[in-house]
Formats: sequence, C-alpha cells, structure tokens
Amino acid sequence: MELAVAQEGTDLFIKTSLNRLRGRSILDPKAASAEQLFLAPPFTEEVVQAIRLISTRLPLKADEDSRLLWQRESNAASEAEYEALLPLLEQVEQPRRVLEIGPGFGRSVVFFRKKGLLADSEISLYDANGTSTRYKQKYYEQPPQWPDTSSFCGNLPLLQTMLDYNGVNQYEIFDAQQLPLAGLPGPYDLIYGFYSIGFHWSLEYYLDDLEALMHERTLLVCTLNKNFHRFPRLEQFSTRVLACREVKKNATPLRLLVLSKGALPAVGQSLAQAFPDKG
Repeated sequence: MELAVAQEGTDLFIKTSLNRLRGRSILDPKAASAEQLFLAPPFTEEVVQAIRLISTRLPLKADEDSRLLWQRESNAASEAEYEALLPLLEQVEQPRRVLEIGPGFGRSVVFFRKKGLLADSEISLYDANGTSTRYKQKYYEQPPQWPDTSSFCGNLPLLQTMLDYNGVNQYEIFDAQQLPLAGLPGPYDLIYGFYSIGFHWSLEYYLDDLEALMHERTLLVCTLNKNFHRFPRLEQFSTRVLACREVKKNATPLRLLVLSKGALPAVGQSLAQAFPDKG
C-alpha cells in the first residue's frame, strides 16, 4: 500500500513538473484575450501552495508573472464555460438560488456575476479544506463517500478571501467536512460543478444526493470526464450535452452535461447524439 501511494505521488509530481516547465505555452492563444473579470490577489507563498493543489498544470511561483498567468487561465476557463452555457441560460429564468460544488477559489462565481448571469443570486459554495491532489482515474470511478472528504483539495479561508477581494456578496460557504451534500439547504435553481462532480468524481455516485436538492426546473451542470459513459439513472431526467472550449493548447474540447427533472431547451446535443456508442 505504501509503495502504491508513493508511486501515485511520483506520477503526479512528474506530470506537474512537466506542465510547469512548459509554462505559458500550455495555454491556448485565445486564453490571453479573455475578459479579466476575476482578479487574483497578490501572490504569497501560502497562496501559491494552495492554488498548486488545484492548478497542477501551471508553473506558479510567488511572483507577479505567476499571478497574471493564473488570472488569465481562470478567466479563460470561465469565459469558455460562460459561452457554452449562455444559449441555455438565455432561455430560462435567472436562477435565484445557486449551488456550486467544488468552487476552487471562486473564479466562475465572480465571472458569471460580473457578466450578469448571477447578479442577484444567492450563492452557496460547497467544498472542503484539503492537503493533497487526487486527480487519478481511480478516484473518478470509485470516489470516496462522505464523511470521507480526502478527495477535496480546497482552501476555504482563501476562497472567502478571493470572493471578498472581487466584491462578491450574498454567498455562503458550506464545509463538506461538516455537512453531507444532501444536507445542504435546497432546493436550488442552478447546481453546477466545473472540474469536480462529473469530472473528477463520477456523477453516478452523487445523483441521489443531488436530486434531493432539485425542484422540477432545477438545472444541474457539470464538466464531463473523458471516460464518461451513460448510465441507466440518467434516463429519468432530461439531458443535453454542450461543447465547451478547453483553454489548454491543442486539447480536445470539453463537454458539459445539463440535467433537469423538467424539459430542457433544445440546445447542444442529446445524450445519445453525444455518446452514440456508450450505454
């Protein structure tokens, strides 16, 4: 067991080190043109150590160049998600109550709010403090179940700092170490997770908990893992799949899954169109 853990740490270190050597060249050129709505605070070593747990592909140091690089990547990713979701969100009522699962340091909340999507929304953020990065495929296929929150790699005090730094109000942070997902004060109008549920953790294992937080018109949105496959429980919901730009150079575009108990606008593709041979 100790050997396996050591090998996993070595693999992540090698991958992370290679990404940091590539530095700015890892980002698509369009990343530099994204609106800079999410503002990164000054980088201290403490801030950088926390961010490295999440942003493993950037060569971050406690300096101004690193702050600007991370800010550019954060805004580019948020802009890509905004553009992917806009055709859907323009056809539904603006969400009054919103839940983000695994918000990292709040980039999407800041970006979406400044773009007007969440201007008057009450925001809930669900995450936990963590000390290690667990992005390997085995955690997607068999994610730890509550009260085990070892797969979280957030930093709740820093999340609050960044939201406040960007002038976000009307939000509440819920500590996953203290409260199971199904115990959150739903229902919500919009539930989403970018690079969390659906991406690092299979949606199949959390859908029962999420359904408890949904009403008939709730939208659930998540980034899909490259090894996503359809599963029978999804047939009980309306679903659509949206294409989303990846900010990493030459990377395969991402896909966002949209799920609801009620009918959905005919945007993007159906699940069967997006995954014709995966059942």
